[in-house]
Amino acid sequence: MDVINIKTSELKPNEYNPNVVSEDIMAKLRAEIARKGLCVPIVVRSRDNAYEIVDGEHRWRICQELGWGEVPCVIQDYDDNEARIKTLQLNYMKGSVIPIKLANLIHDLNREIKIEELEKMLPYEKIEIKDSLELLKLSENFENGVKVNTEDEEEPRVVWTVVLRKEEAETVDTAIEEIKKHLPQEVKNSKALALEMLCRYFLLDKGVKGYEMVDKENILDKNFMVSDIGGKDV
Repeated sequence: MDVINIKTSELKPNEYNPNVVSEDIMAKLRAEIARKGLCVPIVVRSRDNAYEIVDGEHRWRICQELGWGEVPCVIQDYDDNEARIKTLQLNYMKGSVIPIKLANLIHDLNREIKIEELEKMLPYEKIEIKDSLELLKLSENFENGVKVNTEDEEEPRVVWTVVLRKEEAETVDTAIEEIKKHLPQEVKNSKALALEMLCRYFLLDKGVKGYEMVDKENILDKNFMVSDIGGKDV
């Protein structure tokens, strides 16, 4: 696979790319490219006396903003369907992280790099980095890969992802933070527990059967009432 430099003015975005990058991530990507350059070349195909971008549109736009005259590219001979498929593959077939391994990796980096600096370099907000580090509390024997108890083995953790607009995310975060105030500081994975409680409150208020409040570990603040939404004690 040959990598060649092509003028930024000779590249054009495709019309079908569904990928959207937030302003925060774009700012981090811009800073990284300005500091270290492009680590991965842009994938293009020859089309209509120009080069159509198959993968790397946002990196190309940033390079233009930075005043780059050329960018490293890989030219592929794709037809229309192949180009569309490759765009989807390169955007979405990259796998997903294992939360506990991500937490371990961030923990190792945090030994020498402050969280504030990691936030600038990683595709995560400060609160996400802290939440990831909080996962390390789930197991005292984390470094040995030993689970705490049988319950953890019987009930594997599920990675749950949802896409929200900034305003929606702020609303959810505010609700979760309010509930966390009524949880002991040492509770494990408090954000996940707070989210579950929030959902249970809603279902309880709507009278959905089978979703009563459950406090297996007796950790809930008993002064925290559900009266605001349903008039029932926790």
